[in-house]
Amino acid sequence: MPEFLMLTQTPLWEAALRLVLAALLAFSVGFERYVKDKPLDVRPFMMVSVGACLAVIATMELAATVNTELPVSVDPAKVFNGIITGIGFLGAGAMFRADGAVNGAATAASVWVMGAVGICCGMGLYGLALLGALSALGVLLLLGPLAAQTKDGMDEVEDSVARQRNNHHDEES
Repeated sequence: MPEFLMLTQTPLWEAALRLVLAALLAFSVGFERYVKDKPLDVRPFMMVSVGACLAVIATMELAATVNTELPVSVDPAKVFNGIITGIGFLGAGAMFRADGAVNGAATAASVWVMGAVGICCGMGLYGLALLGALSALGVLLLLGPLAAQTKDGMDEVEDSVARQRNNHHDEES
């Protein structure tokens, strides 16, 4: 194998596995959002997860190759912090306000979770990455309909209260 394809910390096949897993797990959540016609399709979810995974692998490689005699250190926690902060900024772009309601919060949170899943994949924590993606998918699939039902119920209550106020106001006039 050519030297430029060699990694010191992680075999190339395993780095590829980590990147593919990050993409596939993010696809599952992104596809759920796409099917429900939410603000983002599958691509941003996959790009965020793959990018986070890639940054972690690169950080691990850098940490393994830094000469210990130099006064330089690599702190993976700072890299993770930068990844999560940047993804939070991206997720905020998926949110918008209309008619006094905030829309896209679940999609924004899902993008953030996929960043964390990508970090787990990059670290080789496959089980944790899978659990994270399945948990996010479960929340979206199971609680989404419940939230919609609750909102519809609250809308009906608000409409009923408004009708009663209007009726009461009409009676006084």
